[in-house]
Amino acid sequence: MFFPKVMGVTNYHFMIFDRWGQLFFETTNPNAGWDGTYKGDKCQEDVYVWKITLTDVVDYNDHTYIGHVTLIR
Repeated sequence: MFFPKVMGVTNYHFMIFDRWGQLFFETTNPNAGWDGTYKGDKCQEDVYVWKITLTDVVDYNDHTYIGHVTLIR
């Protein structure tokens, strides 16, 4: 299971994309994570892009974070 640990945020949006930009997973629940599947099927071992947008409740600024995750089975 892959998911970021966040605290003190609102407007949370977590997404996983393949290398061609196809959306494989998304959630607005900070406690939900990606299990390496797409539409119930196991994804192939590869590098995927994650993107998180959120609002920090301390300074009420919007933030966007982007990175990569390697799926290994």
